[in-house]
Amino acid sequence: MAAVPVVFNEVLNLQQLGVPETSIKHGLTSMQSDKWIVAVEPTQVTLVDLQNGAQVTRRPIQAEAAIMNPSSSILALRSGTTLQVFDLDKKAKLKSFTMPEALVYWKWTSSTNLALITGTAVYHWGLAGASDPVKMFDRHQSVGPNCQIINYHVSPDQKWCLLGGISAAAGGGVAGNMQLYSIEKKVSQPLQGHAGAFASIKLLGREDPAQVLVFHEKKAESAPGEPPKLYVMEIGRDPSKGAPFRLAPTNIPVPADAAADFPVSLINDSKNDVSYLLTKMGYLYMFDIHTGKTLYRARITQETVFCTCNQESTGAAFGITVRTGKILRIMLNPQSLVPYIMSTLRDNDLAIKIASRLGLPGAENLYAAEFERLIAAGQVVEAARLVASSGTVLRTPATIARFQQIPAQPGSPQPVFQYFSTLLESGKLN
Repeated sequence: MAAVPVVFNEVLNLQQLGVPETSIKHGLTSMQSDKWIVAVEPTQVTLVDLQNGAQVTRRPIQAEAAIMNPSSSILALRSGTTLQVFDLDKKAKLKSFTMPEALVYWKWTSSTNLALITGTAVYHWGLAGASDPVKMFDRHQSVGPNCQIINYHVSPDQKWCLLGGISAAAGGGVAGNMQLYSIEKKVSQPLQGHAGAFASIKLLGREDPAQVLVFHEKKAESAPGEPPKLYVMEIGRDPSKGAPFRLAPTNIPVPADAAADFPVSLINDSKNDVSYLLTKMGYLYMFDIHTGKTLYRARITQETVFCTCNQESTGAAFGITVRTGKILRIMLNPQSLVPYIMSTLRDNDLAIKIASRLGLPGAENLYAAEFERLIAAGQVVEAARLVASSGTVLRTPATIARFQQIPAQPGSPQPVFQYFSTLLESGKLN
């Protein structure tokens, strides 16, 4: 049996570090990046420095909520409608502002921008200068005041926003709604689903990267038992460069015992182009962004994992369990991914595509078989692209000899020249 393609483990326990259970249970703990965890307690704020062996610092600060900047020691505090931003290294207050209405959700969307969400609107507060928060857009009626906001994202090009929340569904259950907003066009598109996030991926045969939105869809009018779907669609591409990338929606395989379950977060691994979907019941789903296919599913905890973030250097996702305060890390297991796809999913085409894209082992025999199939079908360019994507598996003198043996078609260059030119498009000759 192939090893599982995802590694998930507990890397820290907040209760063992002295963080009170009440600070974990009541949403007073935040993790905006892999650098810091911040917990608000009645008379102090506890800072856990993840870059320095989980060193704990307690500061006598009274606040209702606190979140640390994802890349620097800058702490944002909230008490009522008053917001303050401090530089801990310089021991200086950078900014302060009193909001016109109460905040229901806030998040650093980057190292320079703090998103502030009220019952009616979304604001952005730039860290630079003395500027006040700027209203970006009003909340759509589908994510109105009765909707609990659980996530917010800004696209890599800073031109799109995604606001997501949950509410009680008619007839029971939990409904999910999202609002996709274009900053340039000032237009909103409502989406029915519980979680989504942006990613930038490199597509085969395309020079420009594709900025995609990956999201879960579960429509209120879905028939009983109808599975939710995963969508992957490119947004913001210049029409002059061609049609945007878009996949047909794929079914998400929800197990029978989780019919009432729903996602609480979606995190994109920008290093490996996979998505992790985490649910209230503690299920983990892993998807391939390029095909939308489900790569793996398992229940990794009996608790809800909240306050998730990603680690760009490794592609890992982190999250905090809602009751016990365990810090979980979820990572791709690259050595096992391709063998798992071949033996468990039995999808050789997907195995070749992922092995080629990520340069992973395990598909050597598949490369050879696919190469022979393409040569037999006269698909010279496709065969050359396969060789180029195989790393060193097929780049041998025997492969060159195969292309030399193929007769040229009238009006076309010699197949061996097509082979070399294809290799040069993706790198150098060995």
